[in-house]
Amino acid sequence: MTLDTTAKRRPFGLPFYFGWTIVAAGFMSMFVSNGMAFWALQVFVGPMQADTGWPRAEIMGALTVRWLVGGFGGLLVGKYFDRKHGPWIITLVGVLLDGGSMIALYWVKDPWVFILLFGVLGGVGSIGTGRLLSAVLIPKWFVAKRGLAMSIAVSGSGVSALIMSPIANAINDTAGWREGWVWMGALTIALLIPFLPFVRRAPEDMGLLPDDGAAPKPAAAGRVQVSAASERSYTLSEAMRSPTLWLLTLAMSIGLFSMSTNASSMVPFYRSLGFSAEVAAWGLAVYGVFSFLSRFVWGAVADRLSVQHAVVIQAICTSLGVGINLMAHTETMMFAAAAFQGLALGGFLVLQPLIWPAYFGRKHLGSITGMTQFLTTFAMASGPFFAGAMFDATGAYTWAYRVLIGTWLICAALTFLVRPMTDKRAAPPTPQTAPAE
Repeated sequence: MTLDTTAKRRPFGLPFYFGWTIVAAGFMSMFVSNGMAFWALQVFVGPMQADTGWPRAEIMGALTVRWLVGGFGGLLVGKYFDRKHGPWIITLVGVLLDGGSMIALYWVKDPWVFILLFGVLGGVGSIGTGRLLSAVLIPKWFVAKRGLAMSIAVSGSGVSALIMSPIANAINDTAGWREGWVWMGALTIALLIPFLPFVRRAPEDMGLLPDDGAAPKPAAAGRVQVSAASERSYTLSEAMRSPTLWLLTLAMSIGLFSMSTNASSMVPFYRSLGFSAEVAAWGLAVYGVFSFLSRFVWGAVADRLSVQHAVVIQAICTSLGVGINLMAHTETMMFAAAAFQGLALGGFLVLQPLIWPAYFGRKHLGSITGMTQFLTTFAMASGPFFAGAMFDATGAYTWAYRVLIGTWLICAALTFLVRPMTDKRAAPPTPQTAPAE
């Protein structure tokens, strides 16, 4: 894909809206991948265990398998997101596999079949319905407005946290967990199929420029203004030869480990502090509201400052939030801690996918994101296991949360140390810089 600088903005007609339709598709994919799998499983795990007698570790282990399969699949097919018709084909196959595997859970009788359907087949499907879709396509369609666009897309996971748990619970109470999975699968297909006609690799394929071809706004005094013309793209092989990629991968791995540990243990952590199940659930709801709102805040911070600085600030704030959670011994303080944690932790969902195009450009982003997602998925998948192991060893989540204070600070420090890529073959294009006032 080459940048066609002759492409024009089309203020009238459907092509003008394609960029924001991509954002809507990203929003819905995040809503589906989180709501139908992660949040629904947390609702169904209790009834499934009570009905089948399966160990909870085997049921929740299917989620780890799903994450690992999705990460490995991203490594294999990430490069196809950089090809003209690749995103459409991957999304179509993903929707059918993900939705179909959930529907098939109605007939499951053995835990290994559940792991095969939900973990393996669902994991393959999640490549086309999960975070890779937003992480690759949105940066290809947006440069100057990238933070805003990504904020809207990843807010889909926040909305799913607010509404899918009660919906899944109502279905389970009415019809049981088996029919509940049928509903989750049907909703996956029904909500994502309508967006397939709008899944396009990049605006240049339609004769457009990123950000709907809008002219970039003047930069602030002394600040480099990145545009579609000035943004340099690096191939996967070039990125892999640079310490920038590996330091970023390490930093994001630690961040994803910390995030998944936090998110998967929030309700059990509040319960371990002595709060009732109802109060702990409300704490999660408060977290969800502020996590949803935070995504727009951190997207704006990334657009105004830089993604690197935003990640550093966010990681430090999240470390502080974990410490506040450890001191939450009253309901009022617990709700305040959940709100602050939502504001801080929710930002990582926006900033983590923005960090890769900020350093490596958008032309080969599918290959780079597919490879880094494969590596970081192992860290993310280990978070719930780590939290559970610490609880089993100590009878509480206190030490797990103490570790998180440190890991978030390490994430901030490593991100701060990352330096931009340097191209030794040629001088980079001159960026647009605002004149000093």
